[in-house]
Amino acid sequence: MQSKKPYQGISLSLSIFAASAIGLLASTTVVQAQKKPVQRPTIATVKSIVNGDIMCYVNLVDDKARQYNSVGASFDLCANEKTFLNKKVRLSYSRVSVNDCQSAEPCGKSRLETLITKMQIIR
Repeated sequence: MQSKKPYQGISLSLSIFAASAIGLLASTTVVQAQKKPVQRPTIATVKSIVNGDIMCYVNLVDDKARQYNSVGASFDLCANEKTFLNKKVRLSYSRVSVNDCQSAEPCGKSRLETLITKMQIIR
């Protein structure tokens, strides 16, 4: 006759719990890694351009009438709002470091964002 150790059942339960938790964390990571990339148009009509605290924001409409609101853009594009407004443009994007503060004042924090860095009128 075998004698059971009093903690043997608890040990097995903890092992199963730990394996389940690791599996859940691993599947969450896979889901995060498989997020669909943000759709950014390459050709669209500029509907509005607004200067923000950390970047310029552009509202666009593509040839299929899909709207893209508040697409981030570099500040120099905001400065040329009248040039691009209601024009069909070819858009180029780049990863840019932007201020990551609650206000326009510098705070020493930044983050990388994909912004429109160039607009070329095509019509």
